[in-house]
Amino acid sequence: MEQTLQGVNVFGNYERPSLRSKLGLLLICLIVTTTVGAGLTLRYVYRTQSLFRQMQERDITGLVAAQGLQKELVAQKGFVTYFFLNGDPEWLADLEKHHEAFEGWLHKARESEYLDQGREVLNQIESAYLRFTHERSTVIELYQQGDRAKGAQRHWKVRDRFNDIYALCEQYKRLHEQSMARESERYRREARILTILSLTAMPLTIALALWLGYILFRRILDPLRRLAHGEGAAPNLSGEMGELQQRLSTLIDDVDEAHTMLQETRQQVAQAEKMALVGKLAAGVAHSIRNPLTSVKMRLFSLERSLNLSPVQQEDFEVISEEIRHLDTIIRNFLEFSRPPKLRMQRVSPSEVVDMTLQLLRHRLDSCGVEIRRDADSPLPEVDADPEQLKEVLVNLIVNACDAMQDGGLITIEETMGNVGGREHMAVITVSDNGPGIPPSVRDEIFRPFFSTKEEGTGLGLSIANRIMTEHGGWIHLKSSGRKGTTFLLALPHKETSQWHRS
Repeated sequence: MEQTLQGVNVFGNYERPSLRSKLGLLLICLIVTTTVGAGLTLRYVYRTQSLFRQMQERDITGLVAAQGLQKELVAQKGFVTYFFLNGDPEWLADLEKHHEAFEGWLHKARESEYLDQGREVLNQIESAYLRFTHERSTVIELYQQGDRAKGAQRHWKVRDRFNDIYALCEQYKRLHEQSMARESERYRREARILTILSLTAMPLTIALALWLGYILFRRILDPLRRLAHGEGAAPNLSGEMGELQQRLSTLIDDVDEAHTMLQETRQQVAQAEKMALVGKLAAGVAHSIRNPLTSVKMRLFSLERSLNLSPVQQEDFEVISEEIRHLDTIIRNFLEFSRPPKLRMQRVSPSEVVDMTLQLLRHRLDSCGVEIRRDADSPLPEVDADPEQLKEVLVNLIVNACDAMQDGGLITIEETMGNVGGREHMAVITVSDNGPGIPPSVRDEIFRPFFSTKEEGTGLGLSIANRIMTEHGGWIHLKSSGRKGTTFLLALPHKETSQWHRS
């Protein structure tokens, strides 16, 4: 208490408050004013939002239901008369559709209704509609029996029932319109109160903010400006400001370093954006090419079957077909890279996927002079995977190996269960070849999109394979590559091991 009274006392002695005291007092006042104003504002905003939600969820729903009832009721008008004129049962089928729609709107209205008077009107509508449909059914039966005179006589009573139901629907609609008008008036009252509170709190907040701004400019920002230009005098740089001067040179060095890093990051982002744009452009071009390419394939197939070709012409046809298949593969890679398909997970053994892949590539392997050797004690247990996607990964690796071994060679596929990356119970497939290997300078780039060491490659195969394995919670890894060939390792989690990360 004594410390508080040091600044001003009964004898008129005055001690100037410190900068910290002034800022603390101003901040407390601003916080209190802002908190109170914000609290009141939030309170009234919540209330107005509640009113609006009530209007939206209840009254608007009821109004829409009323309009739906009227619409479906009016839609039923005239079908019985049309049936009377030509006896076509299609009119009765259409009538039944609108009858079911009317009952649907009536059910929706009952679910959303919260007014007692509204429920009472709905009961009246339902009761009147039941009588209406009963009498209408009687009229239809009379028409079907050929008693048109009696049917026409009772038809007029059905029209009176129709008018009664329409009037009840109109009454139900007006009921919700009146409710919406009352809620709107309450909403306007709350908005006026909120406006008054805002206009009251605003001048006080502005005054406190101006006072705080004056202190900030005179006691903090102006000394900082002098520090920035080297104009600060020693008395003005004591305490925190003196420490600031000592740290200023370090801060400038840090800013320069951050600026350099930012420039590098911008270049990387620009390169990534270019790659993304190239991917989108390539996917668009691929999609546009695919349809005419399919037409060319079909025409070529028809010509091959219908023409009697010489051996030379047959060879030309086979070359053209192979090139078209190559184009189709490139297009499919671009489309899959731009719009990856969703996984269709099922229980499947990776060994079965290997079998399907080798069966698919049997002719390709024979034509390339490549021998397959499998090393597996027993089939791998079932895992949760998409067999088609896994098959695409294996096809990519085996085709790359065939392309690398131009004069033929050996591909070894090992299937084991083991620990990989510190995780147990992993289904592991190793694909090795005895080709020339991957140069060390590009090994870190092989999974990057659009990177390829082949002249006709798209650079998407390994990138897509890496994405597929990641989506399976697994891993594809270049285990080794040298003069003795290249080895890729595929690992998939088994049983409860559904998601893992390599260390």
